[in-house]
Amino acid sequence: MTTRIAIRLLCLLAYLTVGASADQRLRVSVSPAVALAPAAVTVRTLVEPSDANRALSIVVSSAHYTRASEIPLEGRQSQRLNVFELRDIPTGLYEVRATLVGPSGPLATAMRLVKVEPAPGSSR
Repeated sequence: MTTRIAIRLLCLLAYLTVGASADQRLRVSVSPAVALAPAAVTVRTLVEPSDANRALSIVVSSAHYTRASEIPLEGRQSQRLNVFELRDIPTGLYEVRATLVGPSGPLATAMRLVKVEPAPGSSR
C-alpha cells in the first residue's frame, strides 16, 4: 500500500515539476515517469526556432548514475522536436535536465523527474 502511495506521489511530483523555462524556448517531457529497472526512457524536447540555437544537451543523473548526450542545432533551421532514447537505466530517482545552448552559453533549461523502481524479485 505504501509503495502505491509513493509511486502516485512521485508521478504527481513529476507532473508538477517545472518542465520549461519561463520564456518557453525549451520544453521537455519524459516517459514513462515511473518504470521498472532496467528502464527504457524516452526524452522529448520541443525547441522554439531561433538563430541563436547551437546545441541541445540532455543529462540524466542520480546519486549513483549519470548519462549525458548532446546534439548540434543549426539555428532556426533545426528540428523543433528532438527525441532521445535511453536504455538500461538502473534503479533510482533521476533528474532529467535539458539545456538549450547558444553562442554565449545556456539559453534555457528544463527539468523533469523519473523514478526507476526495482524489478519484481530483484535484490534491490
